Amino acid sequence: MRSGDNAVVRAESAARLGDRGQAESATSFEEFCQRNFVLVERFLLARCTDRGLVEDAVQEAFITARDKWDQIRHYEKPLAWLYKTARYKLLVAQRRRRPELTVSLEEVPPERLAEPADPAEARELLRGWLRQLPPRQAEVFVLTLDGWPDHEIAAILGIAYNTVRAYRQEARRRLRDLAQQAGFETPAGRDRG
Repeated sequence: MRSGDNAVVRAESAARLGDRGQAESATSFEEFCQRNFVLVERFLLARCTDRGLVEDAVQEAFITARDKWDQIRHYEKPLAWLYKTARYKLLVAQRRRRPELTVSLEEVPPERLAEPADPAEARELLRGWLRQLPPRQAEVFVLTLDGWPDHEIAAILGIAYNTVRAYRQEARRRLRDLAQQAGFETPAGRDRG
C-alpha cells in the first residue's frame, strides 16, 4: 500500500468516526430534550402568562442548545445552562411586547375556586397563583419544586443564596394565603413556611 493510500484510508476512517460522533451527539441531545422540555416550559410559565411567548422562548433556547450541544453536554449541569438561556430568551421577548396584566383572585370565577378534581386542574390553579407572585419568587418556587438545591438556583438566577431562601419562604407563605383565600385548608402539620 502506498503512502497516498494510507492517507485516503485514514481520511475515510476519520469521516466514519465523525459520523458516529455526530449520531451520538444527536441522540444525546434528543434524549436531553425529551427529559427536560416540560421542565423548562413549566419554569417559564411561572414567570409569564402568555403561553405562545413561553413556547417561542423554549423553542429558541433548545435551538441555541442544539447549536452548542457538543460543548454544553459536557457541562456538569446542562439543564441549568438551558434554564438561564430560556429565561433570557423570554425576558428579551417580553421587552419587545407591552407589559401583561395579571389576573387577581377576585377575577377568578367561583367554580375555579372549588377543590380541583384532577391533577391537571390543580396544576393550572397553581400556575394561576404563581402568576400573582413576583417573577423571581415564582421562578425560585418552580425550581424548588423541580428539586434544585438553593445554591444551584442562586447560580441559575444570578442571585444570592440567602435571597433564594427568602424568596422561597415568601412564595410559600403567599401561595398558602392564596389557597386559604380560595377556600383550601392547610393540612395539619403543614402550617409552617
